[in-house]
Amino acid sequence: MTIGTENVEAPSFPLQRGCPFAPPEAATAFREEGAPHRVTIWDGSRPWLLTRHDHIQQVLGARGTFSADVTDPGFPNTSAAQPTVEGDIFFRKDGDEHLPIRRILNPDFTAKRSEALRPRIRELTDQLLGELLASKTKPVDLVEAYALALPTVVICEVLGVPYEESPVIHESSKKLVQLGLPTEEKLAAHTAMHENLSRNMERKRSAPDDGLLSRLVNTHVDEKGELDFEDAVRLGALVIGAGHETTANMIGLGVLAFLRDRPQRDLLLSDPEQYAAPAVEELMRYWSMVQTEPRRVCVEDVEVGGVTIRAGEGIICNLPAANRDPEVFTAPEELDITRTERRHMGFGFGIHQCLGQNLSRVEMQEAWPRLFQRIPTLQLAVDESALRFHTEALTYGLEELPVTW
Repeated sequence: MTIGTENVEAPSFPLQRGCPFAPPEAATAFREEGAPHRVTIWDGSRPWLLTRHDHIQQVLGARGTFSADVTDPGFPNTSAAQPTVEGDIFFRKDGDEHLPIRRILNPDFTAKRSEALRPRIRELTDQLLGELLASKTKPVDLVEAYALALPTVVICEVLGVPYEESPVIHESSKKLVQLGLPTEEKLAAHTAMHENLSRNMERKRSAPDDGLLSRLVNTHVDEKGELDFEDAVRLGALVIGAGHETTANMIGLGVLAFLRDRPQRDLLLSDPEQYAAPAVEELMRYWSMVQTEPRRVCVEDVEVGGVTIRAGEGIICNLPAANRDPEVFTAPEELDITRTERRHMGFGFGIHQCLGQNLSRVEMQEAWPRLFQRIPTLQLAVDESALRFHTEALTYGLEELPVTW
């Protein structure tokens, strides 16, 4: 057993990517070394970075040994604003504080309910593609016009937020996941989203509908008393984070992957009914767009990968490196939508696994094949080297994706 000490190299985190299509080189090197490694975050603290698939499963699958509570003094927060913005949100809690609230939301995000939305998602997808094809201006930024537009419309419909108010939702959500943004701007974004959801939820009391905000306030606040109004608003904000920004980034990254790999695209289009679902799983593994999470704090001394992590020490899980672990995945650097290994952690692992994953899956299954079926000559409008990626954000993605046809 190795006792963790402070006398080790601790590179600055987030780690930088040498290649935009691969995990950070340092994370891959740490994984090959085989043990947790210290990194230094924004406040000078030195949490442990986990890069191996089995180590991350050990931490995320454990009950009671590791905490997701951002208000714990040892938690490796993403910024000074995180405890204020997220401190009382249920997904940052553990056990008895986490599961009852998750059970309130689960019915809205089951596989069955998400599948029932497929016809509407397909309709919205075709509507957006029709607008793209009618556009007389090229090139088009596919991130703004498609990858962001589809999840925005879908999540607004799930919540019951009028589509015309979606720009506020999107801008606030985008700022909250940017790691380098000043605390004041993050708090302002949090306030803007909170105010918008509060107004909409209050309106649902006199004009209820089938949206999630209406059910939260009318059933779980007013009828059952399971939540107070502020809790319900925070849950609405959580749903946006779970079902909007991450899906939008993955749609854009998936389009780029298929533009770069014609054989995989042709395979997808040869039988979308067969290949769309496995394509989602493989692209979630390949990109692992959640690049700076999950994070935990150790509750008691525990050994992970031969290293003793002390109570009160922070832990950051590097999913991009773990999802390319050669001990789990054959030829992990290759994109293969026929891959049979389904142990990726692109949606997380354990009780905190992504709430909106079923809805996200359906959106991606529709977005990629429909795009290339409707616009078969789609191509990049810039050299690949000119593409810019989110490197200082919780979720990895493209700043923009200029395309033409």
